[in-house]
Amino acid sequence: MKKVLFYSLLLMSSFYAQAQEALTLDQAKRMALQSNRLVGIQREKVKENELKVLEAKTKNKPMFLASGTYLFNGIKKDLELPMGAFGQVGGTYLPQQNIPLFKGKHNLLLGSVAAYQPISQLGKIKVGVKAAEADVRIAETQVSKAELEVLQGVEKLYYGMLIAQKQLDEANANVQLTQAKLYDVESALLAGKTDEVYKVGLQAELANQQQKVVQIMNQMEDYAADLRNVLGVQDTTSFKLADVHVEPVSIQTLEAYQQEAKNANPDVKLANQTIEKVNYGLEAAKKDKLPNIGVVGGYTYQNVVSDLPNNNYFLGLNLSWDIYDFGKRKSQENQRLSQKKQAEEYLAYTQEDVAAKIGKAYRKITQSQRLITVANQAVTLRREEVRMKTNAREAGLKLEKDLLESKVNLAKAEQDLYSAQLAYRLAVAEINTLTGTR
Repeated sequence: MKKVLFYSLLLMSSFYAQAQEALTLDQAKRMALQSNRLVGIQREKVKENELKVLEAKTKNKPMFLASGTYLFNGIKKDLELPMGAFGQVGGTYLPQQNIPLFKGKHNLLLGSVAAYQPISQLGKIKVGVKAAEADVRIAETQVSKAELEVLQGVEKLYYGMLIAQKQLDEANANVQLTQAKLYDVESALLAGKTDEVYKVGLQAELANQQQKVVQIMNQMEDYAADLRNVLGVQDTTSFKLADVHVEPVSIQTLEAYQQEAKNANPDVKLANQTIEKVNYGLEAAKKDKLPNIGVVGGYTYQNVVSDLPNNNYFLGLNLSWDIYDFGKRKSQENQRLSQKKQAEEYLAYTQEDVAAKIGKAYRKITQSQRLITVANQAVTLRREEVRMKTNAREAGLKLEKDLLESKVNLAKAEQDLYSAQLAYRLAVAEINTLTGTR
C-alpha cells in the first residue's frame, strides 16, 4: 500500500518539479497570445482588409490604358482608282490619271493610349470605400474577440490545474488516513481484538482512495496537455504553475455591466458593425440605378491608311446605362434590405444573449463571495482543531489517527476555500470577457 502511495507522489512531483521556475498566469497569457494561430490569422485579416481599403480608394482615380498591334502583311497590294473610271467628259477622262487610294505595306502598326475618369460613379466608389473600412473594423473586433477567448481559456485551464492540485493534496491525505486506520486494525487483528472483515473493508477503502489519486492525476495531465497546446509549446515541455493570490476586486452593479456590454462586448460590436456594412451595401445598390458617365481621352498612332493622319488625339464623354434589367437591380436592393433585417434581428438576439450571460456570471460572483466567507470560517476552525490535536498528540492524549483525521478535514476545507476563490476569479474573468475588458 505504501509503495502505491509513494509511486503516485513520485509521479506527481516529477510532473511538476522538472521546470526551474513556476509559470505565472500573466506569463501564460502572454505566451498564448503570441503563439495562438487563430489570433494570428485574425490579425492578418486586419492587414488584408486595410489593403482592400487602399484598393477601393484607387477606383476614383483615372484609368490609363495602352494597347498596340504590329502586323506583317505578307502580300502587299496597292489600291488605285484607274484613269477614266468615271468615263469621259468632253473628251477628257475622269479621272485624268490613276489615283492611289491605298498603298500596301508589309509592316503595319496600330497603337493607342487612353484615359478614363469616372464621374457619376464617384458616389458609389465612396460608399465602397466606407464598406471596406467597415470590414477593417469588423476584423479588428474579431481580433479582440479571439484574444479575449484565448485569455479566458488560459485562465480556465490554469485555475483548473490549481484546483486539481488541491484535490490531489486532499486525496493523498485521505490515503494516509486510511493507511493509519489499516495499521491500527492489523495491530488489533494480531491481538485478536477485531475481525478480519474490518481489515478487508479498509483495504477496499484504501484502493478506492488510491484510485481517486490516479483519476485526479490523469485529469491534471489532460489539463497540462491542453495548456501546452494553448501556449504553443512542445508536448514534452514540463512546467509547474505559480499559486494565485486571490484578492477581492471592485465589483460594479449588474446594470453597469449590462450597459458596458452594449458598447464593448465583441459580439454586440460585430452585430452593430455588420448592420453598418449592410447599410453601405444597400446604398450602393440604390446607386446602381444611375447611368455611368465619365471623361475619356487619348492618343492614337497608325500607319495602315496613308490618307488618315498617323498621329491623332481625342477627348469626350462616355455614357453607359443599363436601361432595363428585368428586375435585377430591384432584386439586389431587396436582398440588401433582407440582410439588414437579419442583421438587426441578430443584434437584438446577441444583446439578449449577452445580457443573460452577464446575469449568470454576476450570480456566480455573488455566490462565490458567499462561499468564500463560509469556507474561510471552516478553514479557521479546522486549523484550530489541528493545532489542538497536535498538542494533544504530543502530550500522548490523542492517537496519530485522530490527528490525521483532522488534517484530512483541514485539507478538504482548504480545497473548498481554494475552489471558491478560483471560481470567484473565473466569474470575474468571464464577466470581463463579456464586457470586452482584459
